[in-house]
Amino acid sequence: MNVSKIENMINYINSSKTPKNKAFNEFAVEFYLETRDIPLSKFLKVRNYTSKTPKIMNTKKAGELIIESKNNPKILTFLNDNGYNDIPELNYSAIMLLRKVTPEKNWKKVIKYLKGQGTIDEINRKNKKTLLPEDKENIEIYLKEKLEITSDEFHNFLNLYSKIINNKELKKSINKLV
Repeated sequence: MNVSKIENMINYINSSKTPKNKAFNEFAVEFYLETRDIPLSKFLKVRNYTSKTPKIMNTKKAGELIIESKNNPKILTFLNDNGYNDIPELNYSAIMLLRKVTPEKNWKKVIKYLKGQGTIDEINRKNKKTLLPEDKENIEIYLKEKLEITSDEFHNFLNLYSKIINNKELKKSINKLV
């Protein structure tokens, strides 16, 4: 493990750049190969790179996705069917769609983004499963029973909970207390 090389690569990622002689895909693959044998999240935490962890982790994920896709006929056919003769060149915004799912699902989202069929937020929101009203009601009943609260208390709880989820600083502060 070449720590100085990894830190240098992380600095490029933090500044949303790649080395002058490398395309993004080539850089992401190199980053993945350099970091695949280490627990990267722990490495980032120890070196205080926590504010950029998602971008760094997604760059690693992009490298992994590219390597997995190069020799996968199913993926290559899917990309070809969508107008790409080879693996499309990714960038720091497109990789924010990557998740720990199958390569096929990741490519479907990335292709939508590259074709301008939605923003990152819109594409991610579309992939969330929507609940049926009956399912919502069953979940609400279950939660009220488990938390031993009334309907009014439950709605107050949901309002507070949504504020916490949507505010990173609030979430961090509460996690420190719990």
